[in-house]
Amino acid sequence: MQTLKRILGYTKRYWKRLVLSGITASLYGLFTAAPTYIIQQLVDKVFGLKLTYLLIPFVLLFIGLFLVKGLLMYLSNYYMNWVGSKTVNDIRSDLFKKIIYYPISFYQEKTSGELMSHFLSDITMIQNAASSAIRNGVRSFFEAICLLTVAFIQSPMLAILILTIGPAIAITIKKMGTNMRETAKRSQTRMGNISSILQEMFVGIREIKSFNAENTACLKFSIYLHNYFSSIMKNVQAISLTPALIEIIAMSSCGVIFYIAALQVLSGNITAGQLTSFFLATLLAYQPLKRIINVYSDVQAGIASASRVFELMDRTYPIQNSGEIKIEKFQHSIRLENLNFSYIPNQPVILDSSIEIFKGETIGVIGASGAGKSTFCDLILGFISPTSGSIYIDNHNLKDISIESLRNHIGYVGQKTFLFNDTILANIAYAKPDATLEEIITACKAAYAHEFIENLPNGYETIVGENGTLLSGGQKQRLTIARALLKNPEILIFDEATSALDTKSEEAIRLALEEISKIKTVIMISHRLSLIEKMDRTFMIKDCKLIEIPKNKASLKFELNSPTIN
Repeated sequence: MQTLKRILGYTKRYWKRLVLSGITASLYGLFTAAPTYIIQQLVDKVFGLKLTYLLIPFVLLFIGLFLVKGLLMYLSNYYMNWVGSKTVNDIRSDLFKKIIYYPISFYQEKTSGELMSHFLSDITMIQNAASSAIRNGVRSFFEAICLLTVAFIQSPMLAILILTIGPAIAITIKKMGTNMRETAKRSQTRMGNISSILQEMFVGIREIKSFNAENTACLKFSIYLHNYFSSIMKNVQAISLTPALIEIIAMSSCGVIFYIAALQVLSGNITAGQLTSFFLATLLAYQPLKRIINVYSDVQAGIASASRVFELMDRTYPIQNSGEIKIEKFQHSIRLENLNFSYIPNQPVILDSSIEIFKGETIGVIGASGAGKSTFCDLILGFISPTSGSIYIDNHNLKDISIESLRNHIGYVGQKTFLFNDTILANIAYAKPDATLEEIITACKAAYAHEFIENLPNGYETIVGENGTLLSGGQKQRLTIARALLKNPEILIFDEATSALDTKSEEAIRLALEEISKIKTVIMISHRLSLIEKMDRTFMIKDCKLIEIPKNKASLKFELNSPTIN
């Protein structure tokens, strides 16, 4: 009920259209029931009393009623679906607005396939439930109420007998409802697993093919499909069994009621017209009631999906860098004091380290794979928080600085390059949306990217493909470097940002960095001596500690050639 109330809460902002949909749906029910009442007059007066002059007016009245009914059906459908679609869009929007601000740890925990499943599969199920509830639920409810009212007017006793079936149907629906909700939730979870494995396989298609693992991938995917199929069939079993049981209860009861009704006509307690009207109203009411029961199963599946979405939306994380201090300009230094960090308790990645990086300095960081170099960058960027100890920017504790303010002063190029499926121009301008073409070209020249861009068929308007798949690794790296340079930040962090560059490109980037380093603070993580030896100072992460290497080319070369580094 809490989940359902929360979904309904989204409709409040659209209450005017919701009221209009309710009015048109209720009028639709009234115009559906009207012919069943009028037919009593047709049978008793036209056929019973031979008043044939009333036949044409009755026919015209029926045609008019169905014309109005069609119009009301259209209006109720339009208004209800408008509200339903807006509600689902609002839920999808709120989910995105919430998770986009979740910390990096959330995205390390959740696969992109799982997240896509929430946005597509789960919210589609909510959409289907909303559409079903709107299309069949609300209108069918008013339709059934009006028809049963006509039945009650024609024969209260028979109508009461019809209503005695209600408790048996309600008990059946309640018992089956829990089962439907659980099976629906299980099937949605398994659909999330399928989305996850598909995303994983498409991203890793090169590895699959290089190891001739197509058959293994097919087998693994078949197992996931089999598990999903099993959960779907259990859900179908629960959904199909409910109306079947209700059909048995309803039809068996109607047989008994028909016998009692026949005795009523024979005894003269009701007329043939009343009996015809009663049974027509009852039979017509059965269909909307049946649709309402089907809506119930759809709503159960929607609630199961909504609970998964709201569970994700309601996650809470410790607020990082929640301070209100805004850095107008980086002026002095970045200082780490007794810094400790670990992803897993008692397994430190950085241990009791203290260093200070002064404005205008260029710092090289080396270390074995997995030593914590990228973690060091993530800590400065505020992606993660220290387990203990502190980081200071210009003597302000990082946790007291606005995260937006912090990142405005840092340009970051990671070892995993990422480009949007858009033009080169749009990808570079992502760092500075109001940048001029001249500024973008200047940044690309500094990143040694302008030449290859100019040689592309569409130049800066070239679409790069999903994550830059239409470009080489070196080209992608140069574009991400250009993007960081366009931002013109005061601090630049390069995390293996030149690993895919050839010697010529790397030399050009090195010369550009030398110029940048005269006015910027640069932190460079690299295994390449040509880049590190030009740094003002070099640190190595060894045994979880940041250790400064003496400014000596021989000692630096020795460390870089160490087996633990390479």
